[in-house]
Amino acid sequence: MAVVTTTTESGNLPGESRAYQIQIPCIVFFLVTPFFVAIRVWARVKGSGWSGLGMDDWTLLASITFTLAVMGLMLASCANGFGQHIASLSKPNKLMTLKLYYVAQAFYKLTINLTKSSILILYLRIFVQRWFRIICYTLLGIILAYMVATFCSSVFQCTPIPRAWDKSIPGTCISITTNWYANAGFSIATDIIILGLPMYPIYSSHLPRTQKIALMVVFALGSFTTVTSILRMQTLNFSTTSPDTTYDIASSIWTMIEENLAIICACLPVCRLPLAYVFPSYFSSSSTGKKSTGSSDSSPDFHSRTDRSYTTPRAATPSSPRRNLDKEALDAIPVTEVGWEGDAESGRYILSDIKRPAHDCQCHCHGDSESHHEHGGDEDARPVHTTHNYAATYDDDKSLDGGVRGQAC
Repeated sequence: MAVVTTTTESGNLPGESRAYQIQIPCIVFFLVTPFFVAIRVWARVKGSGWSGLGMDDWTLLASITFTLAVMGLMLASCANGFGQHIASLSKPNKLMTLKLYYVAQAFYKLTINLTKSSILILYLRIFVQRWFRIICYTLLGIILAYMVATFCSSVFQCTPIPRAWDKSIPGTCISITTNWYANAGFSIATDIIILGLPMYPIYSSHLPRTQKIALMVVFALGSFTTVTSILRMQTLNFSTTSPDTTYDIASSIWTMIEENLAIICACLPVCRLPLAYVFPSYFSSSSTGKKSTGSSDSSPDFHSRTDRSYTTPRAATPSSPRRNLDKEALDAIPVTEVGWEGDAESGRYILSDIKRPAHDCQCHCHGDSESHHEHGGDEDARPVHTTHNYAATYDDDKSLDGGVRGQAC
């Protein structure tokens, strides 16, 4: 592994240094990671203002705050001697280097678990299947509880606390090797579960095949984070048992890469607008060539296909035909598709092969008879759009063009 030679600086002896292996990734990710987060925020607020930001976005913003803090701490640690042989450091620099590294460890536990939480909250905004949401809530609770526990174990790893960076102080410490392996194992296991969760709902949806593949690839890009976690795990035993802790920094390099890749991958599913611009045939909000008149939300548009061309339904309006449903009736709807809870104007789309019996409508619809038979005669197979008030709106193509062709049902 390449090294550079340092000159005497701040009291440290001249010698080999690997600090650049930390500094270069930190500088690169200081530019790249905020760029992706900025695209995500822009994509959210473009259509509906700051109200378009959800809890998943705020959670990711908290995560990148801690990530930037970790990289700042590591750069400061390098300025004091991290990356050089520990024997070459003056005592004040050695203590400051290890103290900054200690704080960075604790913040790393926060950022990596907050990123996972952000992805799960995003899933809760997109997918409506009951079994899926139960798994997400359960996993979210486990990850948040573990985040608190592992943060505390990092802060209180030694008694007294200063012994974590100054081993000359009498006291005791937990096994750092065991602790780091436990964190790595938990991280890899939860990564695999989070990656696999959305694949079946997307695969079983009625999206065009190209969009299915594109969306599955976007969600699967998180596997890069899992790979970096596995590679980082290979270095833990060496880094935690080495007597030259400030020079053997392989695990720290992978830490910088892992936490930043996790945030970048978490941003990709939300960045539909930029992706649609680069890959219009895969990420366009209209899969049939029609211009979408739906909400301007930037997240993936999951919608059902019928035998005719289909346009994403617009948000429910007071003049739209609707009938109120109680919660029990709504829960009974056989949701088999992927749904999306969009911006403040759009409500939630529940997409499934639902048909409404003709006798449910007590008013005369003004559409022509051909349109009625096109939907199946006595049953209406138009997509169901529900608002947060548990009201259902049955949209048709003509109403999407701006004119409501029916009365309230």
